[in-house]
Amino acid sequence: MNKKKIDELIGASYRYLDQKKVEKIASLLSIKDLKKYINGLKLGEKENTLIISSSSPLNNQDLKKIIKLFPYKKIILEKDPSLMLGMRIVDNDIVYDFTLKNSLHRILSFVEQNYD
Repeated sequence: MNKKKIDELIGASYRYLDQKKVEKIASLLSIKDLKKYINGLKLGEKENTLIISSSSPLNNQDLKKIIKLFPYKKIILEKDPSLMLGMRIVDNDIVYDFTLKNSLHRILSFVEQNYD
Protein backbone atom coordinates (compact mmCIF):
# COMPACT_ATOMS: atom_id res chain seq x y z
CA MET A 1 0.00 0.00 0.00
CA ASN A 2 1.43 3.39 -0.91
CA LYS A 3 1.83 6.39 1.38
CA LYS A 4 -1.08 8.30 -0.15
CA LYS A 5 -3.54 5.50 0.60
CA ILE A 6 -2.25 5.12 4.15
CA ASP A 7 -2.63 8.89 4.66
CA GLU A 8 -6.23 8.67 3.40
CA LEU A 9 -6.84 5.78 5.79
CA ILE A 10 -5.42 7.79 8.69
CA GLY A 11 -7.62 10.77 7.82
CA ALA A 12 -10.70 8.57 7.61
CA SER A 13 -9.79 6.94 10.92
CA TYR A 14 -9.78 10.29 12.68
CA ARG A 15 -13.19 11.24 11.37
CA TYR A 16 -14.99 7.97 12.05
CA LEU A 17 -12.80 5.95 14.39
CA ASP A 18 -14.23 3.14 16.50
CA GLN A 19 -12.90 -0.13 17.91
CA LYS A 20 -14.38 -2.40 15.23
CA LYS A 21 -12.97 -0.33 12.37
CA VAL A 22 -9.51 -0.25 13.92
CA GLU A 23 -9.52 -4.03 14.36
CA LYS A 24 -10.68 -4.50 10.76
CA ILE A 25 -7.97 -2.14 9.44
CA ALA A 26 -5.30 -3.86 11.55
CA SER A 27 -6.27 -7.29 10.27
CA LEU A 28 -6.11 -6.21 6.61
CA LEU A 29 -2.77 -4.39 6.65
CA SER A 30 0.65 -5.96 6.35
CA ILE A 31 3.05 -5.48 9.26
CA LYS A 32 4.98 -2.79 7.37
CA ASP A 33 1.80 -0.89 6.47
CA LEU A 34 0.44 -1.35 9.99
CA LYS A 35 3.56 0.31 11.42
CA LYS A 36 3.11 3.24 9.02
CA TYR A 37 -0.57 3.46 9.97
CA ILE A 38 0.18 3.46 13.71
CA ASN A 39 2.93 6.07 13.31
CA GLY A 40 0.56 8.23 11.29
CA LEU A 41 -2.11 7.94 13.97
CA LYS A 42 0.43 8.95 16.63
CA LEU A 43 1.54 11.97 14.59
CA GLY A 44 -2.07 12.95 14.01
CA GLU A 45 -2.81 12.66 17.70
CA LYS A 46 0.21 14.82 18.50
CA GLU A 47 -0.90 17.46 15.97
CA ASN A 48 -4.41 17.56 17.43
CA THR A 49 -3.38 17.75 21.09
CA LEU A 50 -2.44 20.75 23.20
CA ILE A 51 -0.68 20.08 26.51
CA ILE A 52 -0.86 22.80 29.15
CA SER A 53 1.39 22.44 32.20
CA SER A 54 1.07 24.84 35.12
CA SER A 55 2.06 24.93 38.76
CA SER A 56 -1.54 25.52 39.84
CA PRO A 57 -4.90 24.67 38.26
CA LEU A 58 -6.22 27.10 35.64
CA ASN A 59 -9.39 29.01 36.42
CA ASN A 60 -12.40 28.67 34.12
CA GLN A 61 -11.89 32.09 32.52
CA ASP A 62 -8.31 31.27 31.47
CA LEU A 63 -9.34 27.84 30.22
CA LYS A 64 -12.12 29.35 28.08
CA LYS A 65 -9.60 31.77 26.53
CA ILE A 66 -7.26 28.92 25.66
CA ILE A 67 -10.10 26.87 24.18
CA LYS A 68 -11.05 29.89 22.08
CA LEU A 69 -7.45 30.24 20.83
CA PHE A 70 -7.18 26.53 19.97
CA PRO A 71 -10.76 25.51 19.07
CA TYR A 72 -10.01 22.24 17.27
CA LYS A 73 -7.43 20.87 19.70
CA LYS A 74 -7.86 18.27 22.41
CA ILE A 75 -6.58 19.99 25.57
CA ILE A 76 -4.70 18.09 28.26
CA LEU A 77 -4.08 19.88 31.57
CA GLU A 78 -1.08 18.84 33.65
CA LYS A 79 0.03 20.04 37.07
CA ASP A 80 3.80 20.56 37.34
CA PRO A 81 4.97 22.16 40.62
CA SER A 82 8.52 22.57 39.26
CA LEU A 83 7.36 25.38 36.94
CA MET A 84 7.02 27.88 39.83
CA LEU A 85 4.66 30.48 38.31
CA GLY A 86 3.16 30.60 34.85
CA MET A 87 2.51 27.86 32.33
CA ARG A 88 4.06 25.85 29.52
CA ILE A 89 2.00 25.11 26.41
CA VAL A 90 3.07 22.37 23.99
CA ASP A 91 1.37 22.50 20.58
CA ASN A 92 2.74 19.66 18.45
CA ASP A 93 6.47 20.56 18.27
CA ILE A 94 6.13 24.17 19.42
CA VAL A 95 6.74 24.89 23.10
CA TYR A 96 5.51 28.18 24.58
CA ASP A 97 7.21 28.62 27.95
CA PHE A 98 5.67 31.40 30.04
CA THR A 99 7.11 30.48 33.42
CA LEU A 100 9.05 32.36 36.05
CA LYS A 101 11.76 29.71 35.90
CA ASN A 102 12.24 30.24 32.15
CA SER A 103 12.26 34.03 32.55
CA LEU A 104 14.96 33.82 35.22
CA HIS A 105 17.07 31.54 32.99
CA ARG A 106 16.77 33.97 30.07
CA ILE A 107 17.76 36.93 32.25
CA LEU A 108 20.74 35.02 33.64
CA SER A 109 21.85 33.98 30.14
CA PHE A 110 21.56 37.56 28.91
CA VAL A 111 23.64 38.86 31.81
CA GLU A 112 26.30 36.16 31.35
CA GLN A 113 26.63 36.89 27.62
CA ASN A 114 26.68 40.68 27.82
CA TYR A 115 28.50 41.44 31.06
CA ASP A 116 31.83 39.69 31.46
